[in-house]
Amino acid sequence: MRKLSSLFILTALASACHLAAAQTTFAPTTTEYSWSTTVNQLGMRNIHNRGILGQGVIIGMIDTGLNKTNPEFQSMGSRLLPGYNAVDGSSDITDSIAHGTHTTGIAAAAGNGSGMYGVAPQASILMVKVFNGGTASASSINRGIDYAAAHGARVINLSLGAPTGIGDASLRAVAASNNAVVVVAAGNDGAATPDWPGRYAKESWTNGTLIVVGAVDANKRLASFSNKAGDTAQYFLVAPGVNIISSYNTGYGYLSGTSMAAPAVSGAAALITGYWPYLRANQVASILLNTADDLGAPGVDAVYGRGLVNVNRALSPIGSYTYRTANGGRTTVSLNTPGVTSTRPSVSTPSAFKGLVTQVFDAFGRNYSSDEGAAMMGRSLMTLDSVLGRPDRMLDAADQVLRSGSRLTRLQSRQTDTVQPRLGALNTSGEAWNHVQRSDASMVILQHTSGLSFSAGDGGLSGMSLGLMGSSMAQRLSGADNALGNPLLGFAPKHQFASMSLPLRGHWSWRLATIRSKAYDAASGDVNLMELGYDNGTQALNISTGQLSEQGLLGGYSRPQMGLNQQTGTAGLTVSGAWALSANWTVTGSVSRTRTTAPTASGLLTSATDIRADGFGLGLVVANSWRADDRLSFSINAPLRARSGTLNYSVVADVDPNTGAPIYATHTVNLAPTAREWTAETRYATRLTATSSISAVAALRVHPDHDANAPAQLAAGVRFNQSF
Repeated sequence: MRKLSSLFILTALASACHLAAAQTTFAPTTTEYSWSTTVNQLGMRNIHNRGILGQGVIIGMIDTGLNKTNPEFQSMGSRLLPGYNAVDGSSDITDSIAHGTHTTGIAAAAGNGSGMYGVAPQASILMVKVFNGGTASASSINRGIDYAAAHGARVINLSLGAPTGIGDASLRAVAASNNAVVVVAAGNDGAATPDWPGRYAKESWTNGTLIVVGAVDANKRLASFSNKAGDTAQYFLVAPGVNIISSYNTGYGYLSGTSMAAPAVSGAAALITGYWPYLRANQVASILLNTADDLGAPGVDAVYGRGLVNVNRALSPIGSYTYRTANGGRTTVSLNTPGVTSTRPSVSTPSAFKGLVTQVFDAFGRNYSSDEGAAMMGRSLMTLDSVLGRPDRMLDAADQVLRSGSRLTRLQSRQTDTVQPRLGALNTSGEAWNHVQRSDASMVILQHTSGLSFSAGDGGLSGMSLGLMGSSMAQRLSGADNALGNPLLGFAPKHQFASMSLPLRGHWSWRLATIRSKAYDAASGDVNLMELGYDNGTQALNISTGQLSEQGLLGGYSRPQMGLNQQTGTAGLTVSGAWALSANWTVTGSVSRTRTTAPTASGLLTSATDIRADGFGLGLVVANSWRADDRLSFSINAPLRARSGTLNYSVVADVDPNTGAPIYATHTVNLAPTAREWTAETRYATRLTATSSISAVAALRVHPDHDANAPAQLAAGVRFNQSF
């Protein structure tokens, strides 16, 4: 005898709902969701709200028939396919028992605003009636399976069982084609092993296409009636099967049984197949088996098998992401790999990377859309610390004249001994007012009587001894130094440095410097500089040439697939000058140009051009404006901005729905922005006593990140420094 794998009606039938209009969209009500026992217990509401509904997938229900007058199926329209009666060869699929009507609702009842809805509410249903009364013959089951497979079923649900082998002839053919997942109820005998044909799951000829399903209650405990996994544990799942409400006759009713659990898994298989129609049946089955929630004894066990079907996990990527390019390149990244913070090159604008989207493939070859550009579109904020200046500019200085007549100067940060309240501060970026970065900084300068000098330091202080800040006019330029200097130094954060200066004829000097970054957690670089300077005490000129060797691209860094994690080289030229207009007034300015050699092809990056960038700065400093030794400065600083440069990426724009083959396209990132960022600052600083000082600043940043559409940023504040 071939028996049904359901038990009995636990409650009276619910009253029939009004006939819903033909369903054009998925629009269930809250009440309908609460009535959808299986969907509710599997936590699938978010999945359906994302539009993953099993569209285009035919589920072949091998069962007792279907009551097509039930509200759930009257609204299905063309998704309810003409059925087949495998008993007499007719099209009569009348369900006199209501079993098939109930199981079909669990799998694919419509989300039409009434009653309940199924796991795959927009899948198509092919009902194949194989039962004559409460039993089905082996021949009708075989004919039913054959019919479903021949008429396009990608999922075949068998909520039935027998004490001896049945259906193997047809199941072998289905398994060989690898086109349909077969889901079989385990049976309701409370036995240690499933009924047939579920027992076939362990056989090699099934090709991994058959899943056998047991029933659990709302607390995820195996139902007392459910057969256990036994020797089919590797291919065994459990699903809700106790007190399940679904379509029944012309209304709704509660049933329990592994018959109710099986269509939950069939619906899940339809969701996966509908989203990735090119997957083979054994891939779909493997995904469901490998993403189940472990229940019972740890690992695969003889009771729960692989565990409770988890549709959310089954739809999520597994194992790794593989990035593909048109030239055959592949970059595979394990999903367990720690994330890397991606940043864009600072000479570009966030919108440059907008739309850089590619399809990536998990370990099963399923495509997922990955917005790689979004990770590169972060924006920067002007902070109080950045505009007030580093407090370690207040340095302890110790001078020593050596026996040879040379002078040794030691500068040591006393930042850790200062208190820094901010008074009357205003910052539109939302920066925390009392946040203070703490880092050690020090520098030594040795000046030989011959004019030869050496300097070395830590903590990013090279700017205090290079360029115009290494001239005799450095004190006069304090406050406008942000607008001066070689911008390549900004790509070597928290650096160590060493430099040597050699006097030439007249007022000329030559300097060589090497800068080594101490930051290795993101884009960072090392810089070598050569400078030619002129300094007569009232006029100064500096020509600085530099070479940046960077792990990244002009401050940008990315995961391997984006190709911005490679070593790149940038050459730069900065010309800066200063002129003392009077004893108290000094004007200064600088202009910089750089050229970055095109990065090589890497990951999705298939080609690129050289990147040319420029920047400038202007400043005016007034000394002794209100009190002795104070400084009032006005400056405009425009950081490096790309004038030209492109990055060409090979992306997977789509996949062939039948084969999963990538469809490639080229995405070009134009690094040259349409706007230029510039910052205007007004700064005042004065010493109050030998151990205290006060500084105030107001800064306006226009077109932040070279973005014409970005709102301007304003920051203003006062800092009082007291050392002890």
